[in-house]
Amino acid sequence: MAKKAKKYRQAKSPFRGIVTGIVTAGVTAVIYSAIFRVFGFGSFLFMAGVSALTGYIAYVMGSGLDTSIKAPTKEDLPITGNEAVDLLVKRGQDMLRQIRKENDRIPDPVLSRQIDEMESVSNKIFRTVIEQPSKAPQIRRFMDYYLPTTLKMLSSYRRMDEQNIQGNNAEKTKKKIEDAMEVVLSAFKKQLDTLYQNDMLDISSDIDVLETLLKQDSLLRDDRTMTRESGGAAQAQQMKEE
Repeated sequence: MAKKAKKYRQAKSPFRGIVTGIVTAGVTAVIYSAIFRVFGFGSFLFMAGVSALTGYIAYVMGSGLDTSIKAPTKEDLPITGNEAVDLLVKRGQDMLRQIRKENDRIPDPVLSRQIDEMESVSNKIFRTVIEQPSKAPQIRRFMDYYLPTTLKMLSSYRRMDEQNIQGNNAEKTKKKIEDAMEVVLSAFKKQLDTLYQNDMLDISSDIDVLETLLKQDSLLRDDRTMTRESGGAAQAQQMKEE
């Protein structure tokens, strides 16, 4: 299997930054005084300012910058007051937090992006259930099997990667998990779409009834339609995304 690019995390070190900054500022002052004549209080202040600026830049660079790719911070979802739904969402959020922790320790950027997207879709699923608690039973298998199994797969992947386990079996297992994440992501999107399926049908029916009534009242020509054939579903999809 071809080796993929990795995310790198550069550790921060304030002490190293301070030392680097002081040394750089001193060297800058020496070089400046060797090139330009320093006479008078104004010249000295200007040299000190240049030295301080280069020293600060060296401090920032020496301290280290976190260049790793991180998923955006997720806000806690609102409380509904429905105990069963709130417990369900809390359990799902707990699993997502564990998945996010695994993601932080997984270096593969492609897999990491898939996990980020999967988390985003999962939160949309939970928001849908919060807005319409009657849909909670529809995500039972999602909660009891899909999310826990995904967490288990990612934990195994992370451990094999950190322990640098070699061999054909390990590589095949990691490749299976990478391929499985594409299927998981697609399934999660399908789960979200399924939650809105009845809503889309209701909207399409409402549009058809409205169109019929408008024609009966001569407010819409018989050769005109309000939407294209799939317009109702498209409109419902747009409403869902908003």
